[in-house]
Amino acid sequence: MSRTIVSTVGTSLLTNGTEPALLPLLRRTANHRTRDLDPVEKEQLDRLVATRRERLARAGIPEARRASAELNGLLAIPEVLERESFSAEDQHLLIATDTYQGQATAEIVRDWIRARDGNAEILHVTDLRTDELASFRAALSDLTLRLLEWTQGQRVLLNLTGGFKSVNAFLQSLAMLQGWESVFLFENARELLRIPRLPVRWDAAEAIAPHLALLRRLDAVGSLPVGEVAGVPESLIFADAQQACLSAWGTALLEQVRAQAYRERLQPPAVPELVFSERFEREAGRLGKDDLAKLNRQLDALARWVATDGRHNPASLDVKKLAKPVDGSTHQVDAWSGTGKRLFGRFEDGKFVIDRLGDHL
Repeated sequence: MSRTIVSTVGTSLLTNGTEPALLPLLRRTANHRTRDLDPVEKEQLDRLVATRRERLARAGIPEARRASAELNGLLAIPEVLERESFSAEDQHLLIATDTYQGQATAEIVRDWIRARDGNAEILHVTDLRTDELASFRAALSDLTLRLLEWTQGQRVLLNLTGGFKSVNAFLQSLAMLQGWESVFLFENARELLRIPRLPVRWDAAEAIAPHLALLRRLDAVGSLPVGEVAGVPESLIFADAQQACLSAWGTALLEQVRAQAYRERLQPPAVPELVFSERFEREAGRLGKDDLAKLNRQLDALARWVATDGRHNPASLDVKKLAKPVDGSTHQVDAWSGTGKRLFGRFEDGKFVIDRLGDHL
C-alpha cells in the first residue's frame, strides 16, 4: 500500500537566523496574502524568500534540518534517515496557510524534496489563516474533506514538526479519529516522538446516525438557519446567531459514515428538491457495492447542483440539457467516473426527478 506523508508547514525557513530588523515585518504580515502586502513589504519579503530558496538549494541534510522544522521532522523518519533520500513510493503532501509566507515556504520545501527525487505537492486551502475565526473554521472543514479524499486507501504518516499550533492540534485529533500515525520532533532533539495508530476507531455511524439526513442536507446546501439544526451536537456544526454549517468534525464523521453506508443501499435524496423515480430506485438496487457507493456520492453532488440552482456543476458531474427530450427526460448527468452510465432526469413542479440510469446517448 502506498504511503502519504502529510507535513504541516510553518515559516521557520524565513524566521530561523533572520536578521532582527526583519522580524517585525514577518510578524506583522504573518496572515497577509500577496494582495494584502504593500509594494515595500512585498519587495522585502521577495528578497528574503529568494535568499532562503538559494541557501536551501545548496544545503545538505544537516543544514536543511537546521533551516527548516518541516524538513527536520521528515529527515528524522528512520527509513528516510537511513537512506538519506526520499522514496519514490512515498507521496509528500504539504499543508501551508493561505498566506504569502506560508505558500512561499511550502514551495521552497516542495522544491527541495523534488530535487532529491521525492514526490511532493502542496494542498492549498483557501482562507486557512488564523486572523478570522469564521473563515478559519470553514477552511478546516475544507481541509478535512480534501485531505480525506487525497489519502483514501493509503497509509498516512502525519509530520507535525512544523506548522502552526492551531492547525496541528486539529490534525492530531483528526489523525486519532482516522487511525493515522503521527510524528513530532522537539527542537534540538534527535529522536522522533511517534504517536502510533490507536487500536480503536470511533463508531462514527452511532455518533451521527440520528442526524445523518440533516447533515447530508447541510453538506449539500452549505448552510441552514440555526433553528433547523436544533438538537444536532455542537461538535458537528459551526453556528452563529443566524446560520449553521458543517464543522470540520462533522465533515470528518460524515465522510466516515459515507464510506460504509453508501455501499449498503441507495441513500435517500439529500435535499427535498431532488426526487428518485421508482424505476431508478430499482435500477440502483441492482448495482454492486462499489458502483453503488460511487453513485450515492454522485447523487450528493447532484443534490448540491439542485440546491445551488446549477452553480455547482464540476466536470465530474457534467449536468447537461439534452437537445431534445428522451423518454420524457430533459437532462443527463454522469453517473460516476470511469463508466458510460448516465442519470437521466427532468424538472417537475420545481423539483429535479431522476427517471432512470442508462447508457450515454
